[in-house]
Amino acid sequence: MIVQEHNNSKLKFISSVPDNYSEKKEYGIIIMMHGYGASMHDLVSIAQVVNDKDFIYIFPNAPIEMNVGFYQKGYAWFPIETIDYNESSKLLEETIDQIIKTYKYNKIYIGGFSQGGMMALHSGLFSNRVYSGAIILSSKIIDNKNTKNRVNIPKETKIFVSHGRFDSIIGIEEGRKIKQTLDKQGFDLFYKEYDIGHEISTDVIHDLSNWLEKK
Repeated sequence: MIVQEHNNSKLKFISSVPDNYSEKKEYGIIIMMHGYGASMHDLVSIAQVVNDKDFIYIFPNAPIEMNVGFYQKGYAWFPIETIDYNESSKLLEETIDQIIKTYKYNKIYIGGFSQGGMMALHSGLFSNRVYSGAIILSSKIIDNKNTKNRVNIPKETKIFVSHGRFDSIIGIEEGRKIKQTLDKQGFDLFYKEYDIGHEISTDVIHDLSNWLEKK
């Protein structure tokens, strides 16, 4: 895949497009957000193994810079003490506006890992933008006041949720709460628990790849 960094939008991001990418062809767009303390580089490698032909992947960089030790910089979508994601939501929306003007697309998915998955839920699925689906990896609901579907039609919105049974960062009960919340609203939900910790395993990638092929 062809990988490129973009610094001329509200949020920096990395795009990953198929090797035979054509501006005349429509693709699916998958927006994947990294977790707390990581960066836009963190999830780029999944594009090659999930589906390297039919999708354009966008990996935004969270706006809050932080020191993660050993003179390394990491980034966060919001401070974990406040859970105030509103500013990041605005920047994400403006970045997505720019992205959808750049590429021809036939569907768009919003997703993320850990804190990125929280953003995908509250700033994506429960926002005023219509998505084809959402990909929630090892995450949780952080704003119980913002779990109402606004514009997405549940039966037409596909959701992939994975969680590790041995996740010591975000416990498995949080994944089950996501399932319960989305089931109640009638979303087309794929939910699976894995014998892993706070991570994205090869089994998760395999299931995600198969799930996308069916959509």
